[in-house]
Amino acid sequence: MKRQLLIAACGLLSISLAHAQSSVTLWGQVDSGLTYINNKKGGSSFGTASGIGSPTRWGFTGKENLGNGYAAIFTLESGFNINTGNLIKSNTLFDRNAYVGVESPYGTLTLGRQADLMDDVAIRYSNAFWNRNLYAFHAGNLDSLTNGYQIENAVKYRSPDFYGFHVGGMYGFAGSDATGHTAGGYATYDNGPLSAGVTYMTTKGRVLDMYTYFGFTSFLGQSLSSTKTFQSNEVNNLGIGATWKFSDALLGNALYTRTEIKGASASTYMQNQDVGLLYRFTAAEAVTLNYTYSKMGGDHWNMVEVGNLYSLSKRTQVQVTLTYQKASGEDATATTYPNGNSSTQTQVLAHVGITHSF
Repeated sequence: MKRQLLIAACGLLSISLAHAQSSVTLWGQVDSGLTYINNKKGGSSFGTASGIGSPTRWGFTGKENLGNGYAAIFTLESGFNINTGNLIKSNTLFDRNAYVGVESPYGTLTLGRQADLMDDVAIRYSNAFWNRNLYAFHAGNLDSLTNGYQIENAVKYRSPDFYGFHVGGMYGFAGSDATGHTAGGYATYDNGPLSAGVTYMTTKGRVLDMYTYFGFTSFLGQSLSSTKTFQSNEVNNLGIGATWKFSDALLGNALYTRTEIKGASASTYMQNQDVGLLYRFTAAEAVTLNYTYSKMGGDHWNMVEVGNLYSLSKRTQVQVTLTYQKASGEDATATTYPNGNSSTQTQVLAHVGITHSF
């Protein structure tokens, strides 16, 4: 009897130790608000909007300590619209991330459906990130700053810290919004008041919805419609950005992205430049002022974003943002992400929303 009790005690101890060495966390964010758009494809729009201040999502993360500095990790992350309950990407439960991997003293290696490196790195220097404003991302999301473009069947590596430096890379086999492979790399530096990074990604056969986001009925020799997207031969993205903390109250950000789009017989590129300031009145309240310039061919877009961000608690924040864009160029129209084009050269968006994290 004593022997059986001893075996049982040892078994319980083993289970306790196993649980102590591993963890699984359920987490998420829910975001909703009201948006007014003065001109969206020819008419004004007013109503609820989900995921403007922060992506509405939920997920699981897990980690098991394997010893000697090694750990098994996984993440399952799904985006949804809180106002309708619908998945962001139909028929795809974990649309944002679904990967498993290993952390080690030599870096982190993960495999599965994963975010583009532009979203991993370059987004940290963008106006949209600091303004907490989805509408401040660049027209069409061609540079993949939002986590709306994932790489399926991907392998990703991130190095350990080396005096503030990190490097990383990824390779994705065919899948998602591309018929060919995806490859890229990055380098970042974070030390003291300075954070800086450079990212490069190339994707073969990426599909771009130039009709919905820009209103183009033809692009690089291909006819487009609401049911016909643009099929590229190759899309190459470059992102270079930095933030500087001037003081505890004031932070500045700057970002440059360049998207090269290659068709069957022609090519073009889009450039975007962000500069912005965030000033914190108190630990709970901050204001933002941002300017974005974009150019593709003969079309130009100038955009100004202002915002007031107020934290009701560590987990709940209210955002009030105003976005104004003016286009110039022959037949150019204003076009903010993800709303698509205006019927004129200007577009104004006002948003008030709330985000809660759990």
